[in-house]
Amino acid sequence: MTRFGRWTLPALAAGVLSVAHTAMAQTEAGDDAWRRRFEELDRKVKVLEEKLERAERRAAGAEPAEPVAVPAPAAAAPDPSLQQRVDELEQQARITARKVEIDQEAAAQRAKDGPQAIAGRDGFGLRTADNQFVLRLRGLIQVDARAYDSEVPGTAPDTFTLRRIRPTLEGTLFGKYGYRFTPDFGQGTTQIFDAYGDANFHPAFKLRVGKFKPPVGLERLQSATALGFVERSFPTNLVPTRDIGVQVAGEFFDTRLGYEVGAFNGVVDGGQGAGGSGDRDSNNGKDVAVRLFAHPFRNTDFYALSGLGIGVAATWGNQNGSATTSVLPTYLTPGQQTFFSYNAGAHADGERTRLAPQFYWYWQQLGVLGEYNVNSQQVRRAGNLQDVETAAWQLALSWVVTGEDASFRGVTPRTNLDTANGSWGAFEVVGRVGGQTVDDAAFTGSAATALASLTTSSRKAQGYGLGLNWYWNRYVKVQFSYDQTSFERGAANGADRPDERVFFTRYQVAF
Repeated sequence: MTRFGRWTLPALAAGVLSVAHTAMAQTEAGDDAWRRRFEELDRKVKVLEEKLERAERRAAGAEPAEPVAVPAPAAAAPDPSLQQRVDELEQQARITARKVEIDQEAAAQRAKDGPQAIAGRDGFGLRTADNQFVLRLRGLIQVDARAYDSEVPGTAPDTFTLRRIRPTLEGTLFGKYGYRFTPDFGQGTTQIFDAYGDANFHPAFKLRVGKFKPPVGLERLQSATALGFVERSFPTNLVPTRDIGVQVAGEFFDTRLGYEVGAFNGVVDGGQGAGGSGDRDSNNGKDVAVRLFAHPFRNTDFYALSGLGIGVAATWGNQNGSATTSVLPTYLTPGQQTFFSYNAGAHADGERTRLAPQFYWYWQQLGVLGEYNVNSQQVRRAGNLQDVETAAWQLALSWVVTGEDASFRGVTPRTNLDTANGSWGAFEVVGRVGGQTVDDAAFTGSAATALASLTTSSRKAQGYGLGLNWYWNRYVKVQFSYDQTSFERGAANGADRPDERVFFTRYQVAF
């Protein structure tokens, strides 16, 4: 046996076997086809090793030579067929190793792009490892109890009600394109509240298209999960709830100034009923909405004023209805009872404008929120055309008794409710005053032409509210609130409507 046969060929065979073993160890455990292939290679290499060992022993005289049919000198030369087979095995091992590398690279890419489950403090859903694709499942459940102490004819009975039942799907695509879909099944109805897509091109330029809250009322823009009271106050009567349209928005100066500009179908004030929720449009008129909101001391050394936000919003448009499709609102009390509505036959007929100055200030446990909304709408009934102006205002205060920070987005308790360990969550007390006034122009004219009647609609409502909010944890909140409202006119013979007094309780789960 030559030195090539004694050393090179065994070393080559051992290297091939090592590569084969390494490749096989990296292959997925469940890949039976590859395992069988490696076993076959392993068996063949062992056969070659045995032949080489016998050849070496015969060359050293330790084993008698086997009878061969070829001349003796030929036995000392390397077997060409054996060398070729070893070369083939080596090539197959290299191919197998590259296949393993490719599989590993593909597995790494799948791990990067594949979904990861989300379940914890941030909710539930799926996402990719790089957060470029995210799907989140959120939910809101609000179960209310209402108890009325009122002599107003037709007042709703004391009741339990499913105020809001809203599952939500939201997330991002390619890191910058967002989406949100929120239906609502509360109060015995089914409506689509949010259905929109976002394109976040730049902090100063973000596009939103679909159905969402137009940028007008401050308390309306506050999430229903973060409300200080069970029901919103009078100014929310004068702004849209949801509408379909397109909006651009952004922030400048280190987020100290923000803007929103949009064009919308133009729903009625308050968003009552199908027309108010904005799933369709009944006329060619459209609204343009603009809002500027500033946090002048955000990210500055004026810590006490860092939570101050001040702004103004406005809308312009033309809305035209008919005697059968009025495109006009009704106005509600905090107890969700109608205190003003237009007479049958009255309808929107011309320009509508809204103006909404607003502010809030949050500092440590203290919160203050105020807004003043004015709506002007041209209304016609028969030959009577009037420009009716309606104004509403509120001032609300909150104090987190347990020391957590107050916020426009709600309160997060430091500790969760756990009576066994003496932890009671967080407590917040709230109070507010507010009112709404309807222009006298709404009541002018004869019985056949007056837009509204003082025997069924009040021209003024004002009241106050008190409340206690108990945060069991960041997801569960229990609210208790009381609202009392007095009225000017709105009863038989033009008398004042009796005061409305209502006590609310709410159990809320939001994640």
